[in-house]
Amino acid sequence: MNMKRLALVTFLALTCGTLLTSCGKTDANEIEGTYTGTYTSSNISRDFSWSSTPTIEFKNGKYTYSELSNNNYYNCGSGNFTIEGNKILFELLDYDIPMEDIGVIDEWLLKGEYEYKFYGNKLRFSKTVTVGDKYSYEFELKRN
Repeated sequence: MNMKRLALVTFLALTCGTLLTSCGKTDANEIEGTYTGTYTSSNISRDFSWSSTPTIEFKNGKYTYSELSNNNYYNCGSGNFTIEGNKILFELLDYDIPMEDIGVIDEWLLKGEYEYKFYGNKLRFSKTVTVGDKYSYEFELKRN
């Protein structure tokens, strides 16, 4: 009787542990889809910000974005993405104007490491960087 009870308790403990550690984890397939929402770029050092309404598509480990800027440039780009823990990593491979050609920093483009949260059909990710001034970049998106 004690061996059966011990086996049952061990099984339940392992099952509960597995369920608890897998809750809240997201993989790249779960966020696949097309999202629209708000992108806010802020220069924290100078108390200045602007926002736009981008569209971002995630598919097969790749992403494509458009309308990142309200101007006619820096509007689109694409690359690869991966998810590691609570981070989403964007490897920007292509965008419409090479920033270095005109002397503008490219940190505000969709590239690099962002902390993210995914819940239901909503995706939120952000990062803070210092390049001379301190900047924050935040996306709040909803799956279409």
